[in-house]
Amino acid sequence: MIKRGDIVYKVRKGGFLHDRPIPFKGELGLVIKEHQEKGAVPQYYVQFDQKDPQWYYQHDLAKINRGGKEKNV
Repeated sequence: MIKRGDIVYKVRKGGFLHDRPIPFKGELGLVIKEHQEKGAVPQYYVQFDQKDPQWYYQHDLAKINRGGKEKNV
């Protein structure tokens, strides 16, 4: 579960080249805010590099796993 203050990276979606989501670790972002309503997909306000922060859905982000093996996305 992603929380405020976590370091995350974007997940690229599948398509013609990939049959499953692929993490893109070229940019790391900091979760600034989280927004969750009952029955809705959680959203996170994330800043990547020095760009303006934007809102992302939970399924578009992957959390960096500290001190262990990374979970396959």
